[in-house]
Amino acid sequence: MKLPPLPAPFDELRRGHLPASMAEMLSPFSVDEHERHVVALAEHGGGCPVHGLDIDTPPGLYRPHAASSSQFILRTLLRERPRLGRLLELGCGTGALGLTLLHQGLADEVLMLDVTDAAVHATQANLERAGLAARAQVRQGDLFAPVAGPAPQRFDSVLFNLPLMHADHGGRRHPALDDTAGQLARRFFEQLPAHLAPQGRAFFSYANISDPAPLEALGEQMAVELLAAEWVVRSGFWLFVYEARPRPPQ
Repeated sequence: MKLPPLPAPFDELRRGHLPASMAEMLSPFSVDEHERHVVALAEHGGGCPVHGLDIDTPPGLYRPHAASSSQFILRTLLRERPRLGRLLELGCGTGALGLTLLHQGLADEVLMLDVTDAAVHATQANLERAGLAARAQVRQGDLFAPVAGPAPQRFDSVLFNLPLMHADHGGRRHPALDDTAGQLARRFFEQLPAHLAPQGRAFFSYANISDPAPLEALGEQMAVELLAAEWVVRSGFWLFVYEARPRPPQ
């Protein structure tokens, strides 16, 4: 499915560029809402229905509630219905994304990675509750570290719901929400090509509260396409879902 032509700055977004002018669309309430979101992460989210699965969210993990970026990514992928094959999910948190895509038949198998013990334990519990342990695994590690090495593992698809806030806003922070100066995004984009199969593709979130420079750099290395955009009224920023593919040999 191809989106119709969009007016600037959205035509730039389609080419993998996040114009600095997008920051002008940021609601003045976004930072306050962001800090409230950080506070809410300390609470136990309990069970959360996600496309036929019951996802438990312990304290400190991002909850895939109806207005979350997790659900936005899932709505986008379930609409587009790409064949994901062997899927690698980074920063899996509760495992909601990878498990849903497996449960819905878009992925054949999924390996989910996260840097925290809490996320690994939560994802393991959720995949066992969903009865998907035969086709899903979870490991602990920073970004691609568990699948790196002299011969990096490659996947048909890679998924990452990135922390969106890249500004040093002087308020409350949480690693699931904040990536000051976009360092995590830079590392993800730099390491991504080594872990994609030749015909593979990556899907990731970005926003106009994210640093445009890492995304623009990725657009010079890979073919990047905007799949979806929405204005998050409560949080006051634009949220995007992108697809990135290796460029064909010249």
